[in-house]
Amino acid sequence: MSGIFGTRATLASDLNLLLQIVILIILLVGFRFGKTKTDESLKKHGRLMTLMVILSLIGIVTVMLPSFVSSIVSPWTIVHAFFGGIATILGVTFVFKKFGNVRLWMRFTMTLWLIAIILGLLIYFIYYVI
Repeated sequence: MSGIFGTRATLASDLNLLLQIVILIILLVGFRFGKTKTDESLKKHGRLMTLMVILSLIGIVTVMLPSFVSSIVSPWTIVHAFFGGIATILGVTFVFKKFGNVRLWMRFTMTLWLIAIILGLLIYFIYYVI
């Protein structure tokens, strides 16, 4: 089955690309709410980041993990999986528990997530567009 963007990507890969773009937007909006630091904005921050983690897990379980297991693994996908895996584990941890210097750990997690998303976009273009 072909994708929706006219590339060599499958429909699942294209839908996952759209999901990851939505996740990136949620990440940036949630970060903004976290910086405001009012009770209301911190609640919105928490809800948005929880949503982002859930959506990310859906993309990982339904598209990325099966693709990683069934295809030829490249150094790009290994690095992407490394950064994304750590970011996801930390994100899931934050959904259930806060630990240590929360601000530092959350910024570290956001940085890892941004790296993983950028690498994922690059992988998409390398495999399906170029």
